Amino acid sequence: MRNTFKKSILAAMLVASPIALASPAQAQMAAMLPTADSVEPAAATDADGTYVVSTINKRITIDRGRAYVVDPWTHALIFRVKRGMVTLQNFRQTGPDEFEADDLPMMGKVKFFRQPNGTLQGVVQGAFGEAKYALVPADASTLPIDDGAGPGPGDDVPVGAPPPPDPVERDQVYRLHVSAGECEGSQLTRKRFRGQVLIAMTDPDGEKMVSKQRNFDVFCTRNGQRSQNYVYYSQGPGALEITVPPGSGGFSGLQIRGTYRNLAAPRSGFIKTSNLLDNAFGTGLDVNQSLRDDIQVAGNKATLNFSITMERVQ
Repeated sequence: MRNTFKKSILAAMLVASPIALASPAQAQMAAMLPTADSVEPAAATDADGTYVVSTINKRITIDRGRAYVVDPWTHALIFRVKRGMVTLQNFRQTGPDEFEADDLPMMGKVKFFRQPNGTLQGVVQGAFGEAKYALVPADASTLPIDDGAGPGPGDDVPVGAPPPPDPVERDQVYRLHVSAGECEGSQLTRKRFRGQVLIAMTDPDGEKMVSKQRNFDVFCTRNGQRSQNYVYYSQGPGALEITVPPGSGGFSGLQIRGTYRNLAAPRSGFIKTSNLLDNAFGTGLDVNQSLRDDIQVAGNKATLNFSITMERVQ
């Protein structure tokens, strides 16, 4: 019962919107968070450094497995989050540009995805649902960001901070796959496309890259479903994965190829080009963002269409 009561207080105190900042007279009570010197350090990561929390414009420092407050702020009108208090615990690296931690104010696990400019995009499954925020690399040597409440007890405690991280330039990894097939048109009665489909492109050395051929079966009807989704093509032999080093490119000639039959008609082939590579590289996709290109590959009054999806995975 005591643990439940304590969690309820913590949730009410800390999950309040960060825009609810207090006046000096209202900020009276310290938030119930551990301090940096009371949390055992863990392994350092290449994301250690000082960041600005995008939602509240306050700095925190990630240092050897925990993140502590640099600029104090006020939660829920009366609760003071002091300099040196820990907001992230068990911060660890789970992939080349992926990190996880326990978000103490939100009472949930947060996953961070590092962007090319060093920003950590965070998604946390907290006590009151999903929330998103970004940690933007900052300079720890600048003056604290003032919230208007003035210094509180303990706010002048010196807290050391490692230098801000340099922007990380890493290979960019993309995955392409056929994501959907669809029948469209004005004459859909007794139409059905069956066959195989794949995607292909040319790498910077001029070598052909070809995915594994996949079967499709798309019905054309006036009522009901006229599409077929290929979620399982996004990984494995049905997909193509490309790695683009910083400042380079050279991938070209993206095509979708295949063969099909329309009921008893003879088998036919198709080869169609796509501008998806140029569009994705020109847009500058962030990690986990994707673009899609819809392409008509066959037909006239009843057409066969496919979608290619390109997603940045690193």
